[in-house]
Amino acid sequence: MPLFPAYPTRRDLILDGIWDFVFVGDSDLDRLDPATLAFTDRMAVPGVFDASPAYAGRRGVACYHYLVTVSPGVTSQVHFGACGFNTRVFVDGQLVGACDLPYSGFAVTVPASDQAQRSLVVAVDNRFDPERQFLFEPWYDFYGYGGIYRPVRWLELPAAWWIERARISTRDLATGTIAVEVLLGGAVPASVPLRLACDDAPLVDHGLVAVSAGRAVVEMQVPDPRPWSPDSPVLHHLRIEAGDDAVVERFGLRTVVVDGPRLLLNGAPLKLKGYCRHEAHPQFGPALPPEQMVQDLQLMRAMGCNFIRGAHYPQDQRFLDLCDELGFLVWEEALGWGHQDQQWSRPGFRAANLAQIEAMIHNSYNHPCIIMWGFLNEGGSHLPETRSLYEDCFAVVRAADTTRPVTYASNRIFDGGHDAHFDLADIIALNTYPGWYAMEKDEPRPLAEIVPFLDHCRQTVATLGQGDKPFLISEIGAAALYGWRDPLQAHYSEEYQTDYLETVCREVMTNPAILGVALWQFCDCRTYAGARALGRPRTFNNKGSFDEYRRPKAAVRVVGRIFRDE
Repeated sequence: MPLFPAYPTRRDLILDGIWDFVFVGDSDLDRLDPATLAFTDRMAVPGVFDASPAYAGRRGVACYHYLVTVSPGVTSQVHFGACGFNTRVFVDGQLVGACDLPYSGFAVTVPASDQAQRSLVVAVDNRFDPERQFLFEPWYDFYGYGGIYRPVRWLELPAAWWIERARISTRDLATGTIAVEVLLGGAVPASVPLRLACDDAPLVDHGLVAVSAGRAVVEMQVPDPRPWSPDSPVLHHLRIEAGDDAVVERFGLRTVVVDGPRLLLNGAPLKLKGYCRHEAHPQFGPALPPEQMVQDLQLMRAMGCNFIRGAHYPQDQRFLDLCDELGFLVWEEALGWGHQDQQWSRPGFRAANLAQIEAMIHNSYNHPCIIMWGFLNEGGSHLPETRSLYEDCFAVVRAADTTRPVTYASNRIFDGGHDAHFDLADIIALNTYPGWYAMEKDEPRPLAEIVPFLDHCRQTVATLGQGDKPFLISEIGAAALYGWRDPLQAHYSEEYQTDYLETVCREVMTNPAILGVALWQFCDCRTYAGARALGRPRTFNNKGSFDEYRRPKAAVRVVGRIFRDE
C-alpha cells in the first residue's frame, strides 16, 4: 500500500523483508559493539522476535542487520514506524540514533559516505528496565513485545535543506480553504520558494515564503473541495515543492467541534459506535500485516461500527491510512495503562510522555480519521499530585493542534473523592465495567447493574460541574471464552457477554446524553504472564467480541444488529 508522506524527487528505499538476526540476551544496550555480533538467524521486518516460536517469551537485546545499497555521498534519513522497547540504530558500526518510546515513529539522520553499501544494525531491548524504559511496565494488561513493529524506510536527502513534513488544517469547509505548514530541515534559509498543487490542479507559485522556527506557512484553496466524513471519505492530495525537494501529503477536509454535550463533525452531531482495538495477534504480536488490518476493518464495518479507540498507544500509519480511506473515526492516544506512583513520580516518565505525545501528533496530524487525542489511560487522575502532569500533557497537545478535542480515559470517577482533572478535558471519557466487576458478587448475572450505574456516572460528572461536556463510554465489556456455552449463562460464557453487550449498546443508542461507546474490546489479546495472570484465563484478556484469531463470538451478531439496524 502507498505510504504517506511520499517524497517523489528522492530515492526512497523500503527495507521491509527478511533481515539478519541474533538474540544477545542480557547485553548492555548502550555498550553494544556491532562489530562483535555474529548474525546466525533470520527475522521478518516488520515483526517481533518474541512472537516467533524460537524466541517466544525471551527478554533481552536482539539485533537486526540489513545491507542497504545507496547513492554515495548523500546524507540520508532512516524512518522507523515503531520499535519496542528501547532502540539503538547503527550505520557502518557507528551509533546514529536512539529511541526509547515504544510504538512511536521516529527518524535518524545518517551522514553521507563514499560507500555504495551501508551496513544498518538495529538493536532493540524488550526488558522492563525502570531506569531507562518509562512507558511500558510488566503489569500492563497487554503483552509487551520486542522488535521492529512497523515499516522501515531509507530516504536520501537533498544536499542543503529539505522538507520534513507538511501539516494541513481545514480553515473553511465551504470554500475549501486550508492552511499549509511546511516543516523544514537542514540548513534552512530565511525564506524558501514554495509551489503547491492540490489533486490534479497545476502547481501554483507562492514565491518566497518567510521561514520562522523551521516552518513556512501559506493558505490556499482546494480546487474541488469535498468534505471528508464516514459516509463519504473523500481524500485530497497536496504536492509541495521547495528548492530541490518535494513532498506529497494526503488529507481530508473536515472540522471537529465540541458543542456543549455534542461532538460535531462538519457541523453534524455524531453518535460514536465502535470498539477499543489493540494491534494484537498470536503470530504477529503488534506487527500486524496489512491483510489483517483490512480484515479487522471489514469485520467492524459489517457490524455498523464507525469508531475505533486505538488502545493504548500511537497507531500504525498504515492502519490510519485505511481508516481515512474507509471512513472510520479514530481516537489516538499515547502509550499508557494504569499508571502508578512509581511511574509518575519519576522525572523521566513525564518527559517520555510529553515526547511521545509530540511525536504522535507530528506523525498523525494529517489523518482526517483522527477526531480526538488522548493519553494516560486509567492514570492517577483522582490525585492532586498528578495535576501538573495532566496539565503538561494537555498543554503539549493544544500547542501542537488546535483542531481536535483532547481527553483521557478515566476509571477514577469515584476514587479519592472523584476524578480531579475532568475540567481539563474537552470530552468526559469513562472506563467502567458494571455487571462484570460486579457490586453484587453472588449474583450470577448482574446485568441489572449496568444502566443505573451509567446513570450514576453521568449524574456524578454533572455534580462535578462537567455535565455540559460530551459523555463517552471509553471502555465497557464482559469476557467470554470462545465456544464456552454455559447453562448458567454466567461470567465467561458467550451467553453472558452477548446479553451484557446488548444491554450496553441499547442504552448507548437510545440515550441522547451519551456520545457513544468504545466497547472493550474488538478481539482477545495476550496479556501479562506469571501468577498475576490467574484472573486472565489463557493469559489473555478475553473481553473481545472476536477471539484472537478473529473468530466471532455470539455477541457479534447482536452488537452488529443494534449498531447497524437499530
